[in-house]
Amino acid sequence: MAAEEQAREQRTEQERLTAFFEHADMDAELCPAFMHMVRSTSGKTVECGAQSPAHGNGLLLCSRMRKDSAFQLTGVVCPDPSPLARWPADIPMPGRAWLSRIEEAAQSPLKVAVLNPDTKRCAYERVGPGPRR
Repeated sequence: MAAEEQAREQRTEQERLTAFFEHADMDAELCPAFMHMVRSTSGKTVECGAQSPAHGNGLLLCSRMRKDSAFQLTGVVCPDPSPLARWPADIPMPGRAWLSRIEEAAQSPLKVAVLNPDTKRCAYERVGPGPRR
């Protein structure tokens, strides 16, 4: 029964995020692996917010340190890179295609988590103004 409920929740989440997947050019089948990456790399309780025009149409990620604390914006997934200077430090993305967009536009040092869609593993990249570090 728990497995059925979890599968239903995943389908509901995928349906809710359809527009984001199109924006990110992300296969919806990668959603469970991608969300696992997001949650495990943060080490915190993470919730996906809405796709945000104010944040480059990226998907907002909110996290909280403790069960009784409030959720706070901690990351943006696959943002259009133009206003990067004021964004949270963590930017998860479902593949390397987005990395070049972020590298070209970064105005401040950023930590980017990149999912390898084949291995379903995460690699971290540090990007900043000028050449990649």
